[in-house]
Amino acid sequence: MFGDPDSAAHGVPLLFNLVFPAVLVLLVAARKALAVLADVAGRAVACVSGHLRPRPDPWLECALRGALAEFDRELAAILRHEGTMG
Repeated sequence: MFGDPDSAAHGVPLLFNLVFPAVLVLLVAARKALAVLADVAGRAVACVSGHLRPRPDPWLECALRGALAEFDRELAAILRHEGTMG
């Protein structure tokens, strides 16, 4: 059965029918593993070097800027109010 390729009904040896799908599965798994490894390496570099860090979400950045601007206005009003009293 394994030695004669003509012994199978469709002309393809049984060993090829077993090995070919296994090799395809291994190739797909290896490609996914390399993609995950590249993503992990990219995240590690972005984490270690601050200038490569991705920008935050736009809504988060806008909300934080608004909160800091409001805090700055309130602090300026408090400091002006204390400066006129003393």
